[in-house]
Amino acid sequence: MKKNNDIPKGPLWLLVAGFVLLMSLPFLVPHLGFLSLVAFVPLFQLDRMLREHEVRHAFWYYFTAFLLFNVATTFWIWFVSGPGAVAAIILNALQMAALFAIYRWGGKIVRRRMKRPLAAEAWSLAFFTITWLAWEHIYFNIEISWPWLCLGNAFATSTRLVQWYEIFGAVGGSAWILICNSLIFLMISGSGRRERAWYAGFAAAFTVIPILCSEIRYATYRESDDPFEVAVIQPNIDPFHKYGVTPQSALDNRLMELMAAEVTPETRYIVTPETFTYNLDIDEPDYHDSFRRYKAFLAAHPRTDLLLGALTFRRFESREKPTRSARKLSEGVWADLYNTALVMDSKTMYGYYFKSKLVPGVEIIPYENVLKFLGPLVEKFGGSSSSYGTQDEMDAIPGSDGRKVGAMICYESVYGDWSRVATKKGASFLAVMTNDGWWGDTPGYRQHFNFARLRAIENRRDVVQAANTGTSGFINQRGDVMFKTAWWVETSFHGTINGNDTVTPFVRHGDVVGLSAGYAFLVILAALIILSIADASGRRSARGKSAGGKS
Repeated sequence: MKKNNDIPKGPLWLLVAGFVLLMSLPFLVPHLGFLSLVAFVPLFQLDRMLREHEVRHAFWYYFTAFLLFNVATTFWIWFVSGPGAVAAIILNALQMAALFAIYRWGGKIVRRRMKRPLAAEAWSLAFFTITWLAWEHIYFNIEISWPWLCLGNAFATSTRLVQWYEIFGAVGGSAWILICNSLIFLMISGSGRRERAWYAGFAAAFTVIPILCSEIRYATYRESDDPFEVAVIQPNIDPFHKYGVTPQSALDNRLMELMAAEVTPETRYIVTPETFTYNLDIDEPDYHDSFRRYKAFLAAHPRTDLLLGALTFRRFESREKPTRSARKLSEGVWADLYNTALVMDSKTMYGYYFKSKLVPGVEIIPYENVLKFLGPLVEKFGGSSSSYGTQDEMDAIPGSDGRKVGAMICYESVYGDWSRVATKKGASFLAVMTNDGWWGDTPGYRQHFNFARLRAIENRRDVVQAANTGTSGFINQRGDVMFKTAWWVETSFHGTINGNDTVTPFVRHGDVVGLSAGYAFLVILAALIILSIADASGRRSARGKSAGGKS
């Protein structure tokens, strides 16, 4: 075996660059999702060369690859918070690199026990695929999460290729990417013609068949016939000059003007961005000036409901802290704050939903009850000193017409397994209520809008996106963009979308791919640990016999 000093470093760094380029482009350039199907091949080849040449400090090569991937695709977080961007990018890259380190460790154990190198490589890559998918599933369901770079999101602008997300969801797309990459790498690595032919056939099948099935589904899918009109408001208020700078009355005046210009007698729903109004008592909303103004406006439009984004609160009288996120106002008085979507008309509020996938450091202090020191530390860097209130699961908010809406607030639209619950509870359409102006004119708001296209396919629901500053628009049940606005303009628009009451396999069963991978990972990990212990014991025994023989 060649040693560390026998290999030039240039080819290694070219392989790093190849992975970064191929995996980043689908997130940055429209219609390049197919590149992700070969993006990991350079990384697998890098690992092979590092192993063959026994290169020391190999971790830094693949950590650098994942770090650059995160920087290239999510650098725009910097425009919100420099320290937050550094933390998010480095921690996310470290997690990805740790997964690769686990794969290398598992591969080392497998290779010691299997005589056929390519078979050992195949088992190692299967373990890597399972490990990655298990991590994505867990990452979608823990308190401190940033699953923006779920591999399956690479097809957000290539939705014709992944119509089968209605069965497997975005994590199913991650599985497709990793399986195709593994088979292509095994095809390249085969030492014999027969081996290469087998893996070439598998690679072609796993690449082409899902695409063909998707194209057929795309061509034959028909939306249910339940049309209704929706108006969307994009106020274009600079988020950095909103709270405490622009009076709420001025915000309301702008909203009223935009609604008046757009609402017709046929309009069933008006959708606003998140947090358009604030300081609203969710239990006694009529005491709020803005709420009363909205009701007065809706009185002139009796067939119209308003889906409003608001910062709300709820008071509690209790000697003890009533909820994990409650803030103490005075002795025996507490309050929870919520990022809320609510549906109302001129008479009443029909229901509401509290955003529950909160932005770490901004809306939630992760594991606050355990890591109590984080609150003051995060506040020092401009974040929230305490967490917002949440719900246990997604809700479908009823309207006066009997329809229900699944309101995804801000980056909740990235969480497919979470948002599907609203559809399972009867939501006939989905709405993304967001404020994407924090990131500036960067790929961030474009990625966010396109991720909603994947939710449309998973749920087979039309999606309405209302962004304060960013991109608002309509997306149909096939993931096609029917209309979208330009960046940073004050505008409003209306159009017809279709409701739907059918339930897809993904909505019914959830992320079975990631969940199954999680269970498989635990079993395989236990087996590898046992084998590792057995190998270590065998080596100690062999050294003992060797020492005894010499004596």
